[in-house]
Amino acid sequence: MQAVFQKPSSRFLCLAYLCAVIVGALAVFMAKSYQSGFSGADEPSHFLNGYFVSDYIARHFGSNPMGAATDFYVHYPKISIGHWPPAYYGILGLVFLVLPPTLPVIFAVNVLFAALPAIGVAAALSMLADRRAALAGALVYAVTPLVLEGHVMFMADQPLTACLVAATAVWIAFSVRPGWGSALGFALLAATAVLIKGNGWLVVFVPVFHILLTANWKLLLSVRLYVAAALAAAIVVPWYMLTAKIAADGFNYQAGLPYATKALLYNLQALGRNVTPVGGLLALYAIVAEFRARRAEPQRWTIVSAVISLLLATLLLQSLVPVDIVERYMAPALPAVVVLAVLGAVRLLAHLRAGMPAPALAALAVVMAVPGIVHLVQRAPKADTGIAAVTDRLAAAKPVLTVIDGSASTEGWFIADMAVHDSALRGYVVRASKLLADSNFMGTTYTLKYHDTADVLAELHRLGVQHVVIVREGGKDAYPHSAQVREALARADSGFRLGQTLPHQYRSGVTEVYDAVAPARPDIAAVRNMGLPAKATALTKLQ
Repeated sequence: MQAVFQKPSSRFLCLAYLCAVIVGALAVFMAKSYQSGFSGADEPSHFLNGYFVSDYIARHFGSNPMGAATDFYVHYPKISIGHWPPAYYGILGLVFLVLPPTLPVIFAVNVLFAALPAIGVAAALSMLADRRAALAGALVYAVTPLVLEGHVMFMADQPLTACLVAATAVWIAFSVRPGWGSALGFALLAATAVLIKGNGWLVVFVPVFHILLTANWKLLLSVRLYVAAALAAAIVVPWYMLTAKIAADGFNYQAGLPYATKALLYNLQALGRNVTPVGGLLALYAIVAEFRARRAEPQRWTIVSAVISLLLATLLLQSLVPVDIVERYMAPALPAVVVLAVLGAVRLLAHLRAGMPAPALAALAVVMAVPGIVHLVQRAPKADTGIAAVTDRLAAAKPVLTVIDGSASTEGWFIADMAVHDSALRGYVVRASKLLADSNFMGTTYTLKYHDTADVLAELHRLGVQHVVIVREGGKDAYPHSAQVREALARADSGFRLGQTLPHQYRSGVTEVYDAVAPARPDIAAVRNMGLPAKATALTKLQ
């Protein structure tokens, strides 16, 4: 292997990034995300959190932020700052001060963030191998199913991954030459990662694993390391002290050996699915080969061991903290796996003295890219449920009170789009899932509140509901209460009439809008108190 280390040119890294952006834009276009909006329960919350920040800065800056957030929530109950940390939403808020909060804008931002780790992949491979391997790695990373889904789903995992890759790169610089710049840079990036998403805490384990793998014990004597740790702690600990209980409400499992075993097995399989078993074996081969050569090439091992540390840190945190077992939690580990897999291919071909290393490397890269290519071709577009058309109509009519019924994602998408239309906060939206049923935060428990359609209608009239929007995806009711409210509205004495029907595009389904026949007088006091603890009501008035 070559000895390293010519730093890659900024022009080459820009090329690698541009390739990843093009792949991401293609994924967004094929999934119709720029038109159809959100299809995951968390997507509208991330968007609305960012929009709230921009709204607060533009309209209420200097007032009590808790009061502003509470007032916004009672109008449009989907913001969730507290369950998630605020760093990414601060960035989005600044973006929305400059650019309009529209679907094309937010998915363009999403693509730009989701493509950033490709720069780290290309940088590592260009130093450890060559430019051909670096470009192959960037492309393999860009077309993995997990990254493609990261482009089309508006989540916080994408900026988190980018931040963690950057933090790992700065840690490498610090470990080679411990200076104040790299120490403080790592501290700020680590704090930012933790304040983007809870699993950003894995950044704490990157230095731990790296010191163990390199036996660079002298770093433990560096005052700069402890100053950096204290700075990062001072930034993040107060937030988590305030919100730890809220965040813990989202845990779906109990910590322990059964969870750790199940999560570790699933997470390893998820990584294998993204780079194929061939890629997984090549990554393992690279780890063994680089470890054996670590004394002969210590500078090289410094980089490779940092890449391994990011992988191990991700696996450790996601196997210990019982939040959930989902593939996207492996996003921070994927750049490391791709680097190791491509590096393994380069080492294997060099060991075999392949006569045509470039075509052979390309062939292995294509093999690793197969799952992503298949995913891109087979992934169905997101359903366009017509929510944008509905909100345009209702916003023009200046509604006071609307009930939205549908899946968690469609409820959230409707609330988010209505909020953007209603910057003056004149309207209120109530979620049918909260009005007509009782469930916990994660939706693992569920009971109907009312026994028959007469009770449902009585509640709608008590609140003075003016519009009820029902989104039926695939021709099915989202929940038992969805069938209940639809049956209630169909009654001759319901006091509502069907005012708008919109068939869904790209997938089967229909969105229906029911309007009150007679003028309704909303009970705003009752709406404002729905779901708010008594201690929060004093904060609903902006100070």
